[in-house]
Amino acid sequence: MTIHKSQGQSVNYIGINLQTSVFSHGQLYVAFSRCTSRHHIRVLLPQQYNNKTVNIVYKEVLAGLDLR
Repeated sequence: MTIHKSQGQSVNYIGINLQTSVFSHGQLYVAFSRCTSRHHIRVLLPQQYNNKTVNIVYKEVLAGLDLR
């Protein structure tokens, strides 16, 4: 089920495949929040899981912003 199709819906059981990265932290939050019980969530991790993520910042996107 896509994030857009899951809007406003709850599910009893959920499996989340993290073998490929999520696009944003918000996507992962939405996936977890759709399940009615935390005990019914299963997560598939890569075999070489190191508990880290890369924080990518595109400086050219932020270049014109006043971030004071």
